[in-house]
Amino acid sequence: MPIAAPGVARYLVGTVIFSTVIAVALTAFGSHRHGFGQNFVYSQCIGLITYATIDLPRRMLWPESAPTFAHMVGLVAIAAPVGWFGGSFIASLLWGDRWSPGTMGLDAVLGFLALTAGAGLAGAFYFWTREQLMASERGAAEARLKVLQAQIEPHFLFNTLANLQALIDVDPRRAQEMLRHLDGYLRATLATTRAERGTLAEEFELLKSYLEILAIRMGSRLAFGLDLPPDLAGARLPPMLLQPLVENAIRHGLEPKIEGGMVRVSAREERDQLVLVVEDNGLGSGTSANPGTGLGVAHVTQRLAAVYGDAASMSTDGNDGGLRVTLRLPLEK
Repeated sequence: MPIAAPGVARYLVGTVIFSTVIAVALTAFGSHRHGFGQNFVYSQCIGLITYATIDLPRRMLWPESAPTFAHMVGLVAIAAPVGWFGGSFIASLLWGDRWSPGTMGLDAVLGFLALTAGAGLAGAFYFWTREQLMASERGAAEARLKVLQAQIEPHFLFNTLANLQALIDVDPRRAQEMLRHLDGYLRATLATTRAERGTLAEEFELLKSYLEILAIRMGSRLAFGLDLPPDLAGARLPPMLLQPLVENAIRHGLEPKIEGGMVRVSAREERDQLVLVVEDNGLGSGTSANPGTGLGVAHVTQRLAAVYGDAASMSTDGNDGGLRVTLRLPLEK
């Protein structure tokens, strides 16, 4: 399963705190006479450059997975000299010192390199163990979500098969049409559930087959619209993310309404976020005669949290008597 690397901001804050602790220790126990201010500047510069030398290659080489601990040790071995020499050079410029590591003596240089390597290794081990834990939590969450998905789909399939059986005798043409859409829906479902990420074009194609089937069942009582801008067709997201929301809109908003109504699904981009909207003009929240169990919404909420953490959100509001559900998640192309 793809593993999204934790946010840079969290690691930067951890690096700053860790470097501050080292500055305090050097001031309190160091044999030199530098004050805290100078130690702080040097520690921050060395710490941040060491972090950047570890984290940037890590994100480039392992964008969707956690590197092994051996790889992390290798990155630290490279980052320690780069971080110390580069950081001390920048700090000397900021502090107004003359940068001359050669005058420190070999023992002092090796000592500071060892300190930098030890600090980098400790930080790398901490963050590596956090990523391993997060990967395990995501795996457990994804397993729970697959169980939820299995609970959501059967009633749709059973209802469709029952309708298909009834249509075969009374309206063979519509039965064939429903069977064609069901075949397309099942093929798309099998393809998407095997992948950890799908495209928005695939998601909308799945929704089209799903809604075409329901339109045959409900007749003129159901209208639908799918609005996908071409430049967002390749946007990536967890497969079958929107279907539970569309299903909720129809089951609890439109089906109980005598005259039926319309459901619309749209996508747009806002400030590097993918915004997905499912809206209907049905009975609205809290008024349906068949309020359901909230399983579909729970499925989407838990899936967003498992895949994106705090980077994604879901909100609901009224829409001309119906309901509008808005998802905001990072835009991945």
